Amino acid sequence: MTRSTYADLSDRQLLDLLQEGNERALSEIYERYWSKLYLQAYNVIRDRQVSEDIVQEIIVQLWVKRSVNQIDCLKAYLYTCVKYQVFKALPLVKHKPVIYPDHFSFVNDTDSPLITKDIQRLLDEAIANLPLKCRNVFNLSRKDHLSTKEVAMRLGITPKTVENQLTIALRRIRFALDKVLLLALVIGSIRL
Repeated sequence: MTRSTYADLSDRQLLDLLQEGNERALSEIYERYWSKLYLQAYNVIRDRQVSEDIVQEIIVQLWVKRSVNQIDCLKAYLYTCVKYQVFKALPLVKHKPVIYPDHFSFVNDTDSPLITKDIQRLLDEAIANLPLKCRNVFNLSRKDHLSTKEVAMRLGITPKTVENQLTIALRRIRFALDKVLLLALVIGSIRL
């Protein structure tokens, strides 16, 4: 089969060929999904190298475990793998120092605890200003670390309602904090 022939195959057909040990099927899966998986990882981690490593590891494991994996939906399987790999990598990336160019260094070490305290206060205010149902869903999900299903069961609502309420909460919180962060950037650029 030629490259274009593999491109015309469905994910199910590629998985069947992959289980038979067909390396060209793996190459097609790589070509088809690499950039999408990379973007999913990068949007959370914001580290190019770590995101590339995550996707590479997933593709390698797909090949290594091809005979034991029982995959019904390739796309869902790959995205779930990225989600779990990102989750595992977050603590490592979170503690990695971020280096900003000099013209962005508007916060000195003595200001940092004050700014962190102010941002926390603003975050708490933004959460307090959420509608009651939205605030309850947000607190259970983000502060108590319950899954969508657990929040839904505890509040007696559907998981879709939980997702909708979280979307509303995050949008409102982001909007409240965006103004503050923009102001901090403007003030920081004036200090230069």
